[in-house]
Amino acid sequence: MMEVSDVKIHKFDTKGIEFTAKMRVENPNAYKIQIVSTDADLYLSGKHAGKAKLIDKVVIPANFNDIVEAHIRTDFNEGSLSMLPLILGVAMSQKLELRATGKVRAKSFLIGRNFDFDYSHEGSF
Repeated sequence: MMEVSDVKIHKFDTKGIEFTAKMRVENPNAYKIQIVSTDADLYLSGKHAGKAKLIDKVVIPANFNDIVEAHIRTDFNEGSLSMLPLILGVAMSQKLELRATGKVRAKSFLIGRNFDFDYSHEGSF
């Protein structure tokens, strides 16, 4: 089970967005699990921004029920000029609606599994 508890935006410019998502996860197993990849689309204020990429693998320890952090980067796929109005709007309002939908791939030893997710967050700068 996974639940996003907080999102912190580190970088937001004409090339892309980089952020950290804090997630409460539960791993009742006696072995660690790694989140190794994502296949996710990122939307900013309703506009498709690109594919969200996991920068570092996330390790969930055995018998764990707490917060882990995922560092995520999205390079804007439609070019920086198409995102410029959104960036200016965010700069003026200091608010951004972020939505990510897709799958994460979790793996332990040789066994892997995909988990679907759909998460929305409205944040302030």
